[in-house]
Amino acid sequence: MPETEPCGDGLLYELSPVLSGLDSVLGQTDSPRWIEFVGEDQADKFATVMDDLRRRHSTTGDGKRIISGYSYVGVEPTIAWANACRDRLYPVMKQSIESFDRRWASVRPSLGAVPYHYVSLGPGDGQKDAVILQDLRRDNAQLCYVPVDTSTEMLRLAVRDLIRQLKFSGKRILSVPLDFSAQDNATELRRLLTGLFGDTPVLFSLLGNTIANFDDDVELLGMLATELLRPQDRFLLEVATTPRLDADLATKAAAEYELSRSFGEFVISALRRYTDLHVDTENLLHQGTVEGDRALLVKIIYQNQTGEDILITLPDRANVRFGRDDTIRLLITRKYGQEGLGALLADSGVRMVRSTHLDFAAAHNRSQFGMDLMILANQPDRVVVPAGPTLADDVWSG
Repeated sequence: MPETEPCGDGLLYELSPVLSGLDSVLGQTDSPRWIEFVGEDQADKFATVMDDLRRRHSTTGDGKRIISGYSYVGVEPTIAWANACRDRLYPVMKQSIESFDRRWASVRPSLGAVPYHYVSLGPGDGQKDAVILQDLRRDNAQLCYVPVDTSTEMLRLAVRDLIRQLKFSGKRILSVPLDFSAQDNATELRRLLTGLFGDTPVLFSLLGNTIANFDDDVELLGMLATELLRPQDRFLLEVATTPRLDADLATKAAAEYELSRSFGEFVISALRRYTDLHVDTENLLHQGTVEGDRALLVKIIYQNQTGEDILITLPDRANVRFGRDDTIRLLITRKYGQEGLGALLADSGVRMVRSTHLDFAAAHNRSQFGMDLMILANQPDRVVVPAGPTLADDVWSG
């Protein structure tokens, strides 16, 4: 008779001999331990970064780049990110974390008493996930937590403290090192979740204005909704907002990041990881512009201001010319106007269930900006069709 264990809604799945042994080990150790599911080809991720660092010369941050997700890979960027989250000179992030429990309480009633499982797309340092998990497990004693991130180090940062803080069982955590912005990966994630939880509803989240770090935010949100969201599922989205779209506020939006040295250390940590450049925050440029009628767009770029060409070496030992005044884009982000946020949701094919707004100016902060926290659902005519069996199903079915 194969060993079994209840999963989420009471459905039984057969454990493989390996997982059965892990179940015993997880129950005996006092140190934080959990299961990590690795299914993405790391070589492909590495090749993407190398290709992006070979892009054309640009003085405006539109050539060479390190895209969102890859900036967090490695121990140094993870530590730098954690430090930035605690920096009082980066008040928007700090205020976002400190106010999250109140804002979550405002949108939480729209979920009802449904026994959700929780999938966090980009858990950050795990502080916001801790608020959500503590609440959700009141309605679901079998609650499982699936954090998903490109960076294994970020996953470990989030999960380790969460286990200690909430005394959350490592048996109910499956961390997934995966670039969820890739459609094939999102499809595989949906297959994995269906194998784990069946028809039990899932609450997905994308917090901390992460959606704004992607070049095509509309395409990303639409893809996630198409690949992941079933009628019974919900999506928690957090975005930064602006009261107006003008050049003055665009400059102020960029200045928010310029004030924090720890945030600057975070963004250049990726350059230290992927190049042999001798980098420092003095060569960071913070550019704020108005992106049409939808958002304020902030670019943080590193520029060669030495007055001469530099030859940089990448981890694959290739040499790349970093010309005079050439740039490497390290981050983009946005603050959405009201109309732009409405267009983002409409064009992505999702509908608003409930939302709440935090005005940072009202929170005794000099910032003129704010944040919206929203519960979203798929449009009624959009249906996720489960794909066929995969390696994930084989692993979890024994």
